[in-house]
Order: sequence, then C-alpha cells, then structure tokens
Amino acid sequence: MYFGFRKNSAVKKILINSAIWMRLSNNKFNNMKTLKTLKVILTVIISGSMIISLSSCNNKNAQKNNQKISEDKIEKEVEEYIYPLPSTFEVTDMLNEIEASYIIDITNNAGNAGNYFTEKSRAINLGIYAADLAYVTTYNQKSEIEDYFKAIEQLVKELDMSSAFSEDLAAKISENMDDKEMLIEIVSGMFQKAYSFLNQQGRTEVSYLVLAGTVYEGLYLTTHVSENTFQNPKLIEVILFQKTHLSELGKLLEEYKDSELISESYNDFSAINAIYALEEGTTSMTEEQVNKLTETITQIRNKYVD
Repeated sequence: MYFGFRKNSAVKKILINSAIWMRLSNNKFNNMKTLKTLKVILTVIISGSMIISLSSCNNKNAQKNNQKISEDKIEKEVEEYIYPLPSTFEVTDMLNEIEASYIIDITNNAGNAGNYFTEKSRAINLGIYAADLAYVTTYNQKSEIEDYFKAIEQLVKELDMSSAFSEDLAAKISENMDDKEMLIEIVSGMFQKAYSFLNQQGRTEVSYLVLAGTVYEGLYLTTHVSENTFQNPKLIEVILFQKTHLSELGKLLEEYKDSELISESYNDFSAINAIYALEEGTTSMTEEQVNKLTETITQIRNKYVD
C-alpha cells in the first residue's frame, strides 16, 4: 500500500505551510539552492509520515506491502505543491533597491483582462498580471493594486480556479493596503496556492503557462524601466539574476514541448535562453545581447498581451 500525502491531510498541511513559510519568511533567500533544500526537508517529512502509516497497518498488510518507498514518486508529489521558481517579488524588489523609477503604463493594462478568451491566453496573462501586481505592490501604488487584483480575480474565475482562494481574500488585500509587508505576504501566498491548486487538479500545463507569464513580465519590466539598460550595470545584474529562472522553466516545459498548450512557450524560452548563452557568465553581458534580449522579450510578451 502506498501512502501518498494526498491521503494524509496533516502532512499535506505541513507541506503547503512549510513551502509558503519558507517563501515568505525571508524574500531574499528564495533561490534554486533553497528550493532543493526545501524538497529534501519535505521529502523527509513525507517519508516519515509514510513510515508511521505503514507501521500502523497489521502485520499481514505490512509484510505484503514491504516495499521500498520510491524517492522519485515522493519528489514528484512534493513538486506539485512547491512553487518552483523564486518569487516575482525578488525581481521587483531588486528594481526598487537599485532605485529604478516606477514607470506608469509599463505594465499590461488591467482593463485588458476581458480580452482573453482561450485557456492559454488567460493562463499566460494571469501570470503577467501576477508579475504586474508584484510590481505595483513593491512600489506601493495603491489604486493599481486594486485594479490588478480585480484583473487577476476575473481570470482566476474564467480559468475555474476560484476555489483555490479564500472568499475573504479581496477583503484582506483591502484591509492591508497600508501594510506593504503584509500585502507582499498575501500576494505571494496567492501565487503559491494557485500553482498548487492547478497541479492538484491535474492541470500542470496550465500552471506552467502561468509561471511563463510571470517570467515574461519580470524580464520585460527589467528591460524597460530604463532607456539605457546596457549603460546601467545594476540593471544588468537584475537581468542576469533571472537567467537561472529562465533556464529552469525551460527545463520544466521541455517535457510538454509537443503539447498544443506549451509548445509556443517552450520555443519562446528556447529563444531567450539562446541569447543568454551567447555570452557565458553571471557578471556581464554584451550590448548586442542586451539589445537582442530586449527586442525578443518585447515581441514575445506583446503577442500574448495584445
């Protein structure tokens, strides 16, 4: 008998809460190394739970099912609950910290939410709006926060995801409009819950499209907050910071590269990662790279937004 955490609500709660807590307790340490550490910790938790469950069975069942627990199976289930990339807030926080100005109208207009009619366009723009919400929250643009939450709420409903969120979510956002740190916590938790919900529903491809949207927009914002991106070393650092995110998401999409939903995004990320690969390293980029990356992400992002 295989005791997965889907059948153990206590373990499931520990898993989700641990993932969210580690995401929110220190926004700066959200990197791929931390995610791997989290997977190890949660795998131990789940394994322990399974051992306890197995020991509670009668001897007959225990002998009959005395099998080695598959680590790959455990990890696969863990990954269904853990948001696999650093939070979009890391990118927007970095922009804020290097004193990049808030640019009006750089984001996707919240009023466009009603213009998306396919599952694919809605999922990608949900991700784009999620990044935009992170951007306006980071820069404490209160009226914009409400607008983007409404846009997200509309797409969430159209994607049949409403049950992923508590009914008082809108009220919580409204009540904490003057508390930036609490808003960041609420919004980050919302991203995590959306990802987990889609995977629990067997909609992995849709969850990846949402992720793709957040990454598209994060890179788009970074390359458009200044007219002279290449001349600003701090902006180059933010662009390079996203290199690993793009590479990791490309790997996630590869499994579904022949899927009708995913194939276009897979090709998008292949094109972007090819530009990063023109100059290996994590400390510098050529002007050609920056210009080509800016042009490419603009074309990619706008084909989904327009």
